[in-house]
Amino acid sequence: MAGLVLLQPPLIWADPVVEVGPEDTTAAGAVVEVGPEDTTAASAVEDENRGLWTFPFLITFGVHGGYDSNPNTTRNGSGSGFTDEQLTLAYDRLRGSLDLKTLAALGVVERFDGETDVNTSLDFSLSYHASPRLTLGATVNAVYTSEPSFAANVGPTQRAGNYFATTDGLSAAYQWLPRFTTVSTYSFSLVRYQNGSTAAFSDRQENTLGEEFRFDLWRDTVLVADYRFLLVNYVTNPLDSTTNFALAGVEHVFSPRLRGQFRGGVSFRSFDQGGSEVDPEVEGSLDYALGRHSSIGWTARYGVEQPTEQNSAGQVTFRTGVQFRYAFTARISSAVGFNYQHNDNQGGVSSTGSVQPTGASFATDAYDVLASLRYQINRRLDCDLGFQHSENASADAFQDYTRNRYSVGLNFTF
Repeated sequence: MAGLVLLQPPLIWADPVVEVGPEDTTAAGAVVEVGPEDTTAASAVEDENRGLWTFPFLITFGVHGGYDSNPNTTRNGSGSGFTDEQLTLAYDRLRGSLDLKTLAALGVVERFDGETDVNTSLDFSLSYHASPRLTLGATVNAVYTSEPSFAANVGPTQRAGNYFATTDGLSAAYQWLPRFTTVSTYSFSLVRYQNGSTAAFSDRQENTLGEEFRFDLWRDTVLVADYRFLLVNYVTNPLDSTTNFALAGVEHVFSPRLRGQFRGGVSFRSFDQGGSEVDPEVEGSLDYALGRHSSIGWTARYGVEQPTEQNSAGQVTFRTGVQFRYAFTARISSAVGFNYQHNDNQGGVSSTGSVQPTGASFATDAYDVLASLRYQINRRLDCDLGFQHSENASADAFQDYTRNRYSVGLNFTF
């Protein structure tokens, strides 16, 4: 299923074709909480395709087969062939002041070694212009899968059994003055693993309150000040904490095709069991529209995250990703994605119960590369080739692994 991440949607042509410009990535400066990696066909609906069909529902059924060199992501894992069937339902509707997008997917991966995976996901976003000054928003990003996430802070970058993860948010943007806007946000995240040993150090819920202050310095430049308050509560792991983030940055439109944003600051974390830490917080992104159906996007972040290793109490992560889409012709298109993370882990729970460094620090590295090539046979049928390469390197050699996944299949759109 992870191999389908980069597959572009089959286009449903209607007359006339609507020319769509670059996506607005500023999003009124709302705090973006990255949820679990979309290992379903979450890329099946793109903003650039809005207006290309008149019927608001899009149903896609995909059938794929291929070979996975290490499906269990173990150090010396053996390979297996597989089949992958997936059903996707998308709804994309803009009506008046209400903008609604929904993408639901259900997939079943059957491997020749007898194991079967069930993967489901739901992506929902709503934006409502309540008045010329007030805009309300809501998002839901939920997934149930066994595939590890390389793009978000969910859990181990190895398969560790089935898990459910969701990141949901509310936002309210209000324009007080022609150049001054505030964005208030609330985000809730939940992680639950079925595997008991993984759940013991990963299961948690997070609540984040954010307030952003935006000032339009010039026509294409916005100054931003951002404060966030994070509460983390674990089910069994004694790492409950409170974190305050203070950031400042700028958003700039360099050209009609290129835009970017940058924020930098500091985080102050204190643990309920005792102990504290101060870490830098830096994040940024660039988006460039190469053409009508071609684009490249880059994101990066360095800051504190919840630990994904069993023997770690603190984790500072550098995380970056690139998404590239290119249409060679109206029928032939390609996509490449890359995600990398470097984790610096240190600390543990001391004999007194406080959270503080009790052992040597250690680092982990993981990355994931995905590529696909798609050919549009007709308006309802396309075929594709997919490739995925993943690697994990840890202080614990038994957690190291390399994985290659190859797939070929058909997608039917109704």
